[in-house]
Amino acid sequence: MFDRITSWKRTSVLVCSLAALAALTGCDSKPEGQVVAVVNGQEITTQEVNGELQNAPKLEGDEGKKIQNMALDRVVDRQLLADVAKKDGIESSPEYVLRKKKMDEGLLVQMLGEKLARDLKQPSAQDIQNVINSNPQAFADRTVFLVDQIVFPTPDRKDVMTALQPAKNMDDVVATLNRFGIKFQRGNNQINSAQLPPQMFSQMKQVGTSEPLIVPTGPTVAVVMIKATKPAPVTGDNAKAIANQMFVKQTVAKEMKERLDQAKKDAKIEYQSGFGAPETPSSDVPGVTAKKSGIAGLPTKAATK
Repeated sequence: MFDRITSWKRTSVLVCSLAALAALTGCDSKPEGQVVAVVNGQEITTQEVNGELQNAPKLEGDEGKKIQNMALDRVVDRQLLADVAKKDGIESSPEYVLRKKKMDEGLLVQMLGEKLARDLKQPSAQDIQNVINSNPQAFADRTVFLVDQIVFPTPDRKDVMTALQPAKNMDDVVATLNRFGIKFQRGNNQINSAQLPPQMFSQMKQVGTSEPLIVPTGPTVAVVMIKATKPAPVTGDNAKAIANQMFVKQTVAKEMKERLDQAKKDAKIEYQSGFGAPETPSSDVPGVTAKKSGIAGLPTKAATK
């Protein structure tokens, strides 16, 4: 009985020693099967390379192999530089910890949105038509506005915005901003109406080239003067494909908002004195909001003279 126990202990020690040695030397990793490369004992798999090629065109033969190896080389380089950064102590810096936390949380939110999109039922023909009917600015009435645009940081003084209201042209806007000493950027821009809310599209059409529109966009303010318009309708199968994407995005955003509201309701959140939730919470859901154009929101100026 004693001999069997002694033999078992010796075997266990030998196995553990070999495992530890393999972990230190990386001898247990070889570039075969799903492992396409081993860098200092760290495996790089086909899944990592395919992830690098996610947005690349699908090529076959020698060209495909060349693109694949270029992607693999990028993964190898990134891994080696990451090791260099670790040796320099960046991994333990407070800034790295904070930025990694933000990136991890963002990735989780993004993947939650992707999962909800995958689980979503295929929209019906009526669902698609409802999207098209509700967003004429993105389909039948889609328009490209050619504008003269001025952008400046949102001023702390409310009287700046009040002083801009009577402006009849962009020269008036420039004179007002100069009077208040506000720096701005000016240039020509194209605005695709598909990126505008329906209400704002309607106001831009109504105002036309008659006067500037003042548009707050959060941290900045845009003042635009329409110079010309180009009709660019989207119809037929192309419209249905775009409407399908819009339906998925809107449905996912709605469900994410519902889940966020429920999570806030269930959560215990305590704020230090002087900190707290804003009086007007953001309507955006992180990770699922659509890209905004250079203009967003509704004009502060009346659409009619």
